Amino acid sequence: MENVVRDGLRYAVLVIVSCFMASTVLAESSAELPHSVVAQATGQVLSVVENKGALLERDPEAFYREIGTILEPVVAFDYIAYGVMGSFAKQASAAQRRRFSEVFQTSMITTYAKGMAVYANQEIEIVPPEQDYSEQRKASVVQKLRGDGSVHTVVYSMGKSKRDNQWKLLNVIIDGVNLGTTFRAQFAQAMKKHADIDQVIANWSA
Repeated sequence: MENVVRDGLRYAVLVIVSCFMASTVLAESSAELPHSVVAQATGQVLSVVENKGALLERDPEAFYREIGTILEPVVAFDYIAYGVMGSFAKQASAAQRRRFSEVFQTSMITTYAKGMAVYANQEIEIVPPEQDYSEQRKASVVQKLRGDGSVHTVVYSMGKSKRDNQWKLLNVIIDGVNLGTTFRAQFAQAMKKHADIDQVIANWSA
């Protein structure tokens, strides 16, 4: 299990970056398509990188805020964080669940922002959808990521929010490594080590 966690964390930056940096975008522009969510976010992210990329060195917190503004509407951070806590989510108080969600979101946005420079030039192809998702509430978006002589397959689990009817990212699987499962294992291992949810939350970013 330790190897799975390590491999998943090693891929974390790659996964998050590729989610919003597809170089091949489908012709469909309907907001009903989960692929369109990726396409729209792509333009916004690339604009930030091109126009404000220098902030990462000069004022990283400002850069993180810029990226966070793009990611927050299209990533279900609360949903993902709750799943990462696993069975411990029910043991945690509402305040602890909220605090972990905030820490988890900050950690992922920071990881994403730091990885931008490394993976910005990767070639990414979105596999065209095989069905009409306009009436669906669940969808999988598949991407092929090519670079440095290797090819990675990324599968994004997308869900349509009942609250605002918008597609949001729920989970990611890259080359068979399920990031949701990986982070849940990490949380469980941290609980085994600290036996205290507050300590796990406090040390999560580290």
